[in-house]
Amino acid sequence: MLISRVKKKNEPTRIVILGAGFAGVYAYLRLHELLHENTEKQITFISERDFFTFIPMIHEVATGTLLPSSITQSIRSLPSCCLHRFVEARIMRVDLDAKKILIHHINPEAPDPGQNVKEISEEEVSFDFVILALGSCVNFFGVPGAKEHALTLNSLEDARHVKNRIIESFEQAHITKSKKEKKRLLRFIIVGGGPTGVELAAELADLLHGELKKAFPLLYPYAEIHLYEARDRFMCSADEWFGDRSFRILSSKHVRVFCNMPISEISSEGIQMKGEFIPAGTVIWAAGVQARDIELISKKRVLKDVKSRRIKVNNYLQVPFYPHVFIVGDQAWIETKERGQFYPMRAQFAVREGGMAAENIARLMKKKSLKEFFWHDMGFLVSLGKGMALAEIFGFQFSGMFAWVLYRVAYLLKIVGLRAKFRTALEWVLNTFLPRDISKL
Repeated sequence: MLISRVKKKNEPTRIVILGAGFAGVYAYLRLHELLHENTEKQITFISERDFFTFIPMIHEVATGTLLPSSITQSIRSLPSCCLHRFVEARIMRVDLDAKKILIHHINPEAPDPGQNVKEISEEEVSFDFVILALGSCVNFFGVPGAKEHALTLNSLEDARHVKNRIIESFEQAHITKSKKEKKRLLRFIIVGGGPTGVELAAELADLLHGELKKAFPLLYPYAEIHLYEARDRFMCSADEWFGDRSFRILSSKHVRVFCNMPISEISSEGIQMKGEFIPAGTVIWAAGVQARDIELISKKRVLKDVKSRRIKVNNYLQVPFYPHVFIVGDQAWIETKERGQFYPMRAQFAVREGGMAAENIARLMKKKSLKEFFWHDMGFLVSLGKGMALAEIFGFQFSGMFAWVLYRVAYLLKIVGLRAKFRTALEWVLNTFLPRDISKL
């Protein structure tokens, strides 16, 4: 059943935020800050999940350093004074001309509707301004078998699958008599030498050589971690120093690292590349993402980058010809002023874009001139396991314990919600003195 809501003349300005990632959450927090005293606004938040996930630290959940609750924040626990409504739903399409959003409600655990009650599964939500912040999804680059056989690490559910697979691989190897099969089961292959792949490989190495070695001493000699990158170095989006340093550090952790090794096919038995087949029980895909696609209905053309699926916006984060539509985060394709390139799909840019879109909406409501988006890259931080990280802050590069502490502090400050901050800080302190959690999620 479809229900539609038509705006009346005396209604407040309706602002709708789509997506509960960095860009969406920080857009709402900025709107709350700017329009708290404004009674002429009505903010609706729509997302497929009712919580925000701190994705940059999701590899720590997958390897037992953090619990899932440490990197999540309920959307309903955000300041409620400015939130008219939160809706847990799937966004089906957005009509830019009619200013309507078709959503499909997601309530799988809800009781069945009572007798003589019609179930409402779809709804049309009207808006005056909309912020699209739907984030990104995994990009398999058309590699055969990757989607079917590789694990990913882009959500809490993914982290749960990865952690459980690691533990169950050891359990399965324990009851397997064949040494060849034990070795295959305990070979963990990570595809993609970007920040996610590098951080996961480092944490997995610490887990393997620490807690899992003690828990499965007879199986430990069979276990291997491989990291494959298709290009000529790791972390190509960052300075070459990061790639060289991470290569050496991972090698010292007994991770087998390979560059210029594109994967041609993935099966349930392992990976195929350059005429060679590598048996493996677990393949984790960390080779990249692309903007989450959404159906846009518009009379005028909306430009997208074909490869990344990001929507091209102007310097105010608006879709050309549609000044009431803002695109932020991983979905936004905006050119930098200083280099003529495009802002990368990273959290610090999503945070700033979400805040700027909110500020420009507030300015439009007050009939003020808009601000152009500009954000200088403040730095780059990569964790490489306990006590080790790489950092570049305002052009200065350094590594080691100080970089690791800085990484922890910077991310702790960005975690949304006091409860999550305290949980994360407490677990990090406990992990300094106690073994990490190796139970299944």
